[in-house]
Amino acid sequence: MTNPTEPHEDRRLRRKTAAFRLKHDVGKAVRWSAPEDRETNMDELRARLTRDLLGRANGGGAREDVLKIFFEWKREEGPSFASGDPDLEALERALGEVGQLAPHLAPSLFPFKESSSSLSDSSLLALDEACLEASRACTAFYRRIAVEDGPEVVRPRGELGGGA
Repeated sequence: MTNPTEPHEDRRLRRKTAAFRLKHDVGKAVRWSAPEDRETNMDELRARLTRDLLGRANGGGAREDVLKIFFEWKREEGPSFASGDPDLEALERALGEVGQLAPHLAPSLFPFKESSSSLSDSSLLALDEACLEASRACTAFYRRIAVEDGPEVVRPRGELGGGA
């Protein structure tokens, strides 16, 4: 929750920074190496999704698992935003689907999961669509926050800043 004594400009800048962090760390990461047109070869699609979604410790190329990054962001920054935010809800839905499907990208890396079956072609496509939706939701959220919250610094009329 934000501090009620926190200056309005600081709160606004913090929200914009948090929204940008979400867009960059999650929205960009889920589509990091995606080509303009989706791969037609399912092995190539599987390899890209693995690189983009799974952290190095789980066989992917990302610094950390994208879902882990999101839940850390939500814990740290989520309280600054309305609980019913439509873009954040869309992001959570998309990432929920990613969370259900991603462990099946490389079943040997997730021995704790009940199913060790690999994703079908239609499930790979669904996972890629969920990643695309997550990226779009992050971008929509950031754009809305950047516009709705106004400029980073608000000065009284006539004040140029920089001292007297």
